[in-house]
Amino acid sequence: MNCIIIEDEPAAQSILERNISLCPDLHCCGTFADAFSAQAYLATSTVDLIFLDINLPEMSGVSFLRSLVHPPLVIFSTAYPQYAVDGFDLEVVDFLLKPFSFERFYKAVNKAREKFNTLAQPVLPVKFSVKSGKRIYQIAIDDILFVEACGDYVTIFCTDKKLMVHGTLKSWEEKLKGSSLLKVHRTVVINLSKIDHIEGNLIQIGEHKLPVSEQFKEQLLARIFVKNWDNNS
Repeated sequence: MNCIIIEDEPAAQSILERNISLCPDLHCCGTFADAFSAQAYLATSTVDLIFLDINLPEMSGVSFLRSLVHPPLVIFSTAYPQYAVDGFDLEVVDFLLKPFSFERFYKAVNKAREKFNTLAQPVLPVKFSVKSGKRIYQIAIDDILFVEACGDYVTIFCTDKKLMVHGTLKSWEEKLKGSSLLKVHRTVVINLSKIDHIEGNLIQIGEHKLPVSEQFKEQLLARIFVKNWDNNS
C-alpha cells in the first residue's frame, strides 16, 4: 500500500517513517507537516493510506479529512484521546494515541490492510447476460462448468446448456476475475467448484475430460487446497 504521513512534529514523523519501513507492504510516498502541502500532493497523486495527525497548524486533521471528496484509508494519531469520537464518526481505520508502540502501530496497519484487500476485491454479479445466436441468456456464474476457446468465439458449458458466444477467452478471464473460475489451459477456463477429480494432466468435470497445462497446474492445485482449507476452517 502506498501511504503518506501528515504530521507536524519531527519526532513523531521519524517514528512513523521508521515503523512504516519495517512493514514490507507499506511504501511511504512522502511526509508533510501541514494539510495544505499534503493536499497539493494528493491533487496529482493517489495513495491508499494516510497516517494523519489531528493537531496540525492552520487546518486540523479532522477538517482536512472532511474536505476530501474521495478520501483514502486513514489512521488518526494524536496525544488527545477526546478526539477519538471524531475519528469514528469519520469512519477512519484506527486511532493511535501518542505515544504508541510498534505493536499497536502494526495492529492498526493490519486493520488497514484487511480493509484495503476487501475493497480491492471485485464485486461480481450473481448473473450476467450473454448473446448467443439471436437470443440473450441470463447465466449464473455457479451454473458454469467451464469455458472453452474456439477461434473468435468461446463455448460456455453450463449445467443445463451449451452456448457459443463471440469473444476471446482472455476477455472472459477478465469478466470472471475474482470468481471460482480459473484458466488451466490456453483454451480452457474451468469452474473449480465443479471438478470431480484430477488425474495426471486431465480434469474431470461431469462427462468432460479437460486438459491442464503444466504451466497452470501448480496454481490450480494451490487454489484447490486453499479453497478446501477455507471450507473446512
